[in-house]
Amino acid sequence: MTGCKQNQGNDQIDFTEKEFIPPESESDNTPIRVAIISVLSPTNTINSYRKIANYIGDKLNRPAILIQRKSYNEISNLIINGGADIALLTTGSYITHNEVDEIEAIALQQRMGSLYNRGYIVVNKKSNLDDLNSLQNKSIAFTDPISYSGYISVKNKLLELNDNPEHFFSNYTFTYNQKESLEGVLDNVFDAAAISSLTYESIKTENPSILKDLKIIGESEPMGTGPVVISKSLSDKEKNIIKNSFITMHEDKSMLASLDNLFIDRYLPFDSTLYKVGFSDEMVE
Repeated sequence: MTGCKQNQGNDQIDFTEKEFIPPESESDNTPIRVAIISVLSPTNTINSYRKIANYIGDKLNRPAILIQRKSYNEISNLIINGGADIALLTTGSYITHNEVDEIEAIALQQRMGSLYNRGYIVVNKKSNLDDLNSLQNKSIAFTDPISYSGYISVKNKLLELNDNPEHFFSNYTFTYNQKESLEGVLDNVFDAAAISSLTYESIKTENPSILKDLKIIGESEPMGTGPVVISKSLSDKEKNIIKNSFITMHEDKSMLASLDNLFIDRYLPFDSTLYKVGFSDEMVE
């Protein structure tokens, strides 16, 4: 993996996994299409997400199809353009597209006891880097152009300093995977990585050895966790079933293992105030 100067306008990489999506029909068996982004290893999460999709399908008495993409914009465009009925967005995906008429947010995750997410800037412990200013003319791994923790939060901080990533860093790369970003720092491919606090904490729980040679040198403002959004084209009855299914999912013992594997405690009703600049994590603690 090599770092290179990039900008948001030409960074899209096609990671599309070809998956058959049946055409729409008038049958009651038309599949409900659930789109996801996997910011950790897909192999560690795909089965749990598939079980969530099937759970929602069962509640609707419809088969379910799980659609997985690696680029955040691909998932956002699917739900906006009618290619999916439900999308489990990231924080950045939502704050980028929250004013789009075609989607409606219905729930958000409580993960590891928290309703909010922060961006962390992480470097190798052996380095003499200790804050954002020390990264000038250094390389950094970002996650995705519309990742709050993995790009937007750093970009916003630089804007406050009348600077931008293109000028400030020697080069940067979008990895589309936060674990790969961290590994790039450990392997000295990048001087730093911008990742999610929730990703950091989940790795600390699951595989702490990855983090022992890393240190956090910066944190962003808190923002709500990635929400569940649905297409407004769904019927009111279906919308209510989907919303109630997510919010009560943690009460079903058959779903606890899948939620636990994703570090999700439960889903709660959506709260738009958690996605505004100036929101304080003290509001939910």
